[in-house]
Amino acid sequence: MYELLQHLIAFKYACKINHWKSKKYAEHLLFDRLTEEIDDWVDNISEAYFMAMDEKDVFKPNLLNYKLIENDLVKMCENIISRLEELLNDGELNEGMKSLLSAIEEGFLNKMALAKLL
Repeated sequence: MYELLQHLIAFKYACKINHWKSKKYAEHLLFDRLTEEIDDWVDNISEAYFMAMDEKDVFKPNLLNYKLIENDLVKMCENIISRLEELLNDGELNEGMKSLLSAIEEGFLNKMALAKLL
């Protein structure tokens, strides 16, 4: 689950880097749109999974893993969706976490469609 948080945060920063470098206003707005919901998802996972299990010590400065930041946002979306599917197939997650991860997966399918426009 921690690795998923790392990927979500890396995706947000990859979008922000492109946002700041974009020369076209439409792309600028699209990169903003790609970052929507990321902070909420990270917060929801952190609270519903780690804090609920009293595993607050996992949060370290390496949460932003710069090695996960890529230029290819579609590939990043695919990686996140793949990680979400692995987690969803884990029989140990409660229904609330499965519901949250399913919503994130749906959101990333939409983000991938947007990223393909770039």
